Amino acid sequence: MASVRNAKIELLRILAMVGIVAHHYVVHGGVLTQTESANTAIFLSAFGSLGKWGVDVFVLVGAWFMVQRPARGKALSRIYSEVLPVSWLIAALLAVTGAVALSTADVREALLPVIFSEYWFVTAYVLMVLIAPYLAIVLEALSKQQLARLLIVGLVMWSLLTLVPRVALGLSDFAWFAFLFLLAGYLRLHGLPGTGRWWGWATLIATGALVLAPAAMAAWSSASGSPGDSARWLKEVASQTSPLTVAAAVAILMWATKSAPWRSRAIVYAASASFGVYLIHDNPLVRRVLWPDVVDTPSAAGQSWLPLHAIGWTLAVYIACSIAIFALQPVLLRPMHRLTESIRRGVEQRLDRANSGPQP
Repeated sequence: MASVRNAKIELLRILAMVGIVAHHYVVHGGVLTQTESANTAIFLSAFGSLGKWGVDVFVLVGAWFMVQRPARGKALSRIYSEVLPVSWLIAALLAVTGAVALSTADVREALLPVIFSEYWFVTAYVLMVLIAPYLAIVLEALSKQQLARLLIVGLVMWSLLTLVPRVALGLSDFAWFAFLFLLAGYLRLHGLPGTGRWWGWATLIATGALVLAPAAMAAWSSASGSPGDSARWLKEVASQTSPLTVAAAVAILMWATKSAPWRSRAIVYAASASFGVYLIHDNPLVRRVLWPDVVDTPSAAGQSWLPLHAIGWTLAVYIACSIAIFALQPVLLRPMHRLTESIRRGVEQRLDRANSGPQP
């Protein structure tokens, strides 16, 4: 009998993606740079601060399961069976309706979204999956102390020092995801002290600090007469490598894995659409019409009711994309998954036969 998924861990996928949608409302909607209200800028800085936290949480959760099962085939099959049909369908619909004028570059990225990085997150994640077996070897070879030292060096170089202006230490999204894989491996194999209750409080404190820090900096930049600085501070303090972001992501993962598990089919089912929510709402072609036309963020930028607009539309976009994914699952995504799985098994069988051939 298959084990029942822990709904607490699955809930993290939902929360992470809601945070990402909220971040995109602020960034792609352009409201932070368009508003002239100091209070609105403070709210938007706090509201969008959970986006990169969502990225780190999503990667940590995926790596948590891959650490002990780092085989690439099944993971890549699942990713491609969702990325390809969603990208193709969006491009086809927008081309047919004429809602967006597609350039040659748009078509190229839509047809081969991973290698042409239509979604930066997907490309970096696929690269992480490809090297996951080798990262697992590193995790197995290093002692607890050696791995801890490696992670501390990575945090100092890529989390602390990158907050210093003009410091550039060769960090890429792919390298950061690989680092998060090693971090998830340490948490899975060696753990951290503390009970689930303790980590619950740590999550509230760390997340509160992550949300309040950009808001405080936005308030400071407004008081100093440089409201435009809030966008820069938001990018730095709430980036995916920020110590505040990492601390909040680790804390909530520890809470979910150390406290008593939940059993909820509804949460597990809802979480199955979370990756698809990203693929739809952050598709570069969809972004051209979603925020300026459908959500109409330019009109909301200067309004006193913008906070309600931001919260309402963030939830509406998440729910609408989830419904679209659920509708596509039986007619497009599952058949595509069966196809990719068939291709994967065929390739693996050929490789097995080649490796088991006659020896001299």
